[in-house]
Amino acid sequence: MSHPPIVLFDFDGVIITQKALEYTALIHLRNKFYKWRNTEDLRLIDCARLFEESDSKNRLVAFRRINKAYKPFIPSIWKRNLFFIKFRRGYPKYEKYEVLKPNLEEILIQLKKMSILLGIVSNTSKERLDSFRNKLGLDRFFSVFISRDDTPFRKPNPYPIITALMKIKKNFNYSINRDKVYYIGDLPADIECAKNAKINSIALLSGHGTREGLEQANPTFILQDVKNIIEIEQFKKFLLD
Repeated sequence: MSHPPIVLFDFDGVIITQKALEYTALIHLRNKFYKWRNTEDLRLIDCARLFEESDSKNRLVAFRRINKAYKPFIPSIWKRNLFFIKFRRGYPKYEKYEVLKPNLEEILIQLKKMSILLGIVSNTSKERLDSFRNKLGLDRFFSVFISRDDTPFRKPNPYPIITALMKIKKNFNYSINRDKVYYIGDLPADIECAKNAKINSIALLSGHGTREGLEQANPTFILQDVKNIIEIEQFKKFLLD
């Protein structure tokens, strides 16, 4: 059975803002106790992303990842461990202030009216994704949700996207045409994930990636803002049809 275009979204920086993680990162980067080094080019969102991508339900796995990720920035191993504990305990209390990215709801409504199938594929935890799913009523728009807990591998491995497509195939009885599948992300790892899954990649410049990094990843399309997705020729044709 033929299917309409499928658009999969990254979550943080694409669906929601990341103010909670950024604010927590700011607090810790200002703390001289950790004796930070090599932070000249480390943005708040970079610091926060390192934490998010290293965290795990398995505390030992998380400690190992954190120690590796922050070794260039925090010299002391026990201070890296303390940083992890304090960061993990601190940022959730600010997540209540997170909202949908500007212009997103309007474009999601329009895409749904076009019968385009939407999904979320993220490296965040299932617990966190489900929390925002309920809080923001994301089931109004999205038909599939994939977190890091739903797959054995994380982006940029293609498995998270492949898992999403397998769910869509099962739930909608579609024979997936990957030429009609798009993944929107704001980091080079998102673009690499889409390319590894052999689908179209859309780099979003209004997220937390840099233009230089995203251009080097060589995405299929580059958009300044998510609202510009309607300007992609394939979607224009679908809208006219």
